[in-house]
Amino acid sequence: MITIEKANAATRQLYLYRLLASGERLAKKDHQDKFKIDARTAQRDFASIRNFLSDYFNKYNLEYDAKEHNYYLNSNGLGLSKAQCLVLIKVLLASRSLAKKELEPLVASLVALLTPQDQKDIKPIIRSELASYVEQKHLKDKQLLAAIYTFSKLILQKETITIEYLTQRHKYITRTIAPVALTFSDYYFYIVSYNPQFKKNIIYRLDRILNWKYSDQKIPDDQRIPFDLGDEKKKIQLMYPGTPITVQFKYTGIVEAALDKFPISKTIKKIDEQTFLLEVTTYDTGALMWFLSQKDMVTIVSPPEFRDEMKATIQRMLANYED
Repeated sequence: MITIEKANAATRQLYLYRLLASGERLAKKDHQDKFKIDARTAQRDFASIRNFLSDYFNKYNLEYDAKEHNYYLNSNGLGLSKAQCLVLIKVLLASRSLAKKELEPLVASLVALLTPQDQKDIKPIIRSELASYVEQKHLKDKQLLAAIYTFSKLILQKETITIEYLTQRHKYITRTIAPVALTFSDYYFYIVSYNPQFKKNIIYRLDRILNWKYSDQKIPDDQRIPFDLGDEKKKIQLMYPGTPITVQFKYTGIVEAALDKFPISKTIKKIDEQTFLLEVTTYDTGALMWFLSQKDMVTIVSPPEFRDEMKATIQRMLANYED
C-alpha cells in the first residue's frame, strides 16, 4: 500500500469521498495505514463524510457493514447499476447513432460510474461488440454530442437561426428556421423546425446541418406551429410526416411487430389462422414505405385512396423490372 503522510483533513476526506463514490468499501484500519493517522482521527474523517452527505446530499448515506467491518456509500437506488449500464451501452451500440470517436469515450464514462468489480463484469460483455462497431460513414467527421446539446438549448431558448443544409439529394440550401423539437429515429437525430418560407414544420437531419448562425430575422412565438413531440412520435414512420391517416390492412406477418411499429394501433379481428385485420393511425408517406417493405404480407383494405396509392406504387416498381 502506498502511504500518504502529513496530509491535512481536507485531503484525507476528499480522498475518502472519491473512493466511496466510486463504489469502494473502506475499512477504518486501511484509512489509518494509508495516511499514518490514529483511530480517532480516522473515525473523525468518516464522521465528516457522513455529516457532509447529511447536510448536502441527504439521499446518500454512509453505511457501516458490521460483519465486514467496512464503510460504503448507499445511494438508495440513485446510482447506475451494472444492468442499467449494460442496457444503455447495448442501445448505443445497436443504434449506430454516433461516430466511434464519440461512442468510445461515452461508453468509458458510463463504465467508470460502476464499482471496480462491476467494471470487471461489464467489460468482457461489451468488448467484442465495441471493437467491431461500424460507424456510419457520414458520421466520421461529425461532433454530434455537442450539436445535440447546442440545438436542445436553441429549442429551449426559442431562438431563430439560419442553417446551411445538405439535402438528401446532395443539394446545398440555406434556410431560416425556428427549432422546436429534437428527436431520434432509425440511426439519425432530427431537428423539427418551423420554416416561415413554407409556413409549416419541416424535419431536418441534424448531421446534414453543415453550419448555423443566429438570425436577425426573428420568428415570433405566435407564428410558430406547435409540435407535440410525444404525440407526433406515435404517428411518424421513418421520419416522413405526410398526411394523417387511419389505415386498415390484412396482415400475415408477426402481428406484435406490426402493432409495435405503429404505437396507435389495434387488432380489429382474426380472419383466419394466419391473417389478422389491423388498424393503425399514422402519416401516409412513412407508412407507405413500411407497408411496401412487408412484401406480400400486407393487403391494404381502407381507405380506398391509400389502397389505390399502394397499388400504383407497386405497379411503378414492377415497371422498373420490365425489359
